[in-house]
Amino acid sequence: MRPLGGEQGSPPARAPHPARAALLVIVAVAVTVALLTRLGASSGTRSVSASSPPASGSSASSTTTSTTTTTTVPTKPPSAVELQVLNGLLAGTLSAQWSAKLHADPGYPTLPADNTTAQDTISAIYIVKAGYQPEAQALAKTVGLPDSSIVDVVPPPSSAPIPSFDLKEADLVLVIGDSLAGKA
Repeated sequence: MRPLGGEQGSPPARAPHPARAALLVIVAVAVTVALLTRLGASSGTRSVSASSPPASGSSASSTTTSTTTTTTVPTKPPSAVELQVLNGLLAGTLSAQWSAKLHADPGYPTLPADNTTAQDTISAIYIVKAGYQPEAQALAKTVGLPDSSIVDVVPPPSSAPIPSFDLKEADLVLVIGDSLAGKA
């Protein structure tokens, strides 16, 4: 006669014990939480939630683990961002005034003040070099422009009123239009 649930000579198969299954689930959740917590300290923010296993005697168990990672790109300080200020109104000394103001506080290294290649009455910030989105947002906040004033096409479109020399030298270009004219 053959034993139930196995080959000849092998011990009969045992039914899983509910307390062992619950303990195994608890250990797996604890190890996962410990690993995610340790990883979270070095690579962003992580949150983990787990439901408790069912009480002994229950036949169903479930564990839910969710991970959310948030990456924050550090913003370069103003002193590390080469800024070109251009006068879009083509009249007065607006670019010189804004260059002096932004150089003094918060400390942007500014290229020599200049005019745009064509009249442009809309204030805008052009990202000239890739990767300067956070710095453009910081500049927009500093000068009081909305994020929607940032042109993040790199290199800027050919329609951008930026002299070619400034495209080679600057990280960001601020065009002074009507909205910034009286604020320097």
